[in-house]
Amino acid sequence: MGRAVKINITIAPEELERVDAFVQKRGATRSRVIQQALDLFMEEKETEDREKERRKAAVKAASEIRELAGKSADWNGAAEIRKRRTTG
Repeated sequence: MGRAVKINITIAPEELERVDAFVQKRGATRSRVIQQALDLFMEEKETEDREKERRKAAVKAASEIRELAGKSADWNGAAEIRKRRTTG
């Protein structure tokens, strides 16, 4: 991870109470809990971004397949294969 750097954050008093209760229950530090929360949050957002890109690519591929199907509507691949088998 590297060397830690101190920062200041602003947090609502109620949230700080929740963090402190959590920290005390777990025997951790505020810093560690906040670091872990940030790691999980960023991981989740990165996963969402990858999934969004995957869905976008799938929609594009489906669109391209429909476009190709429209261009080759009269072509019958199975019939072509059968024809080549019988004449080959």
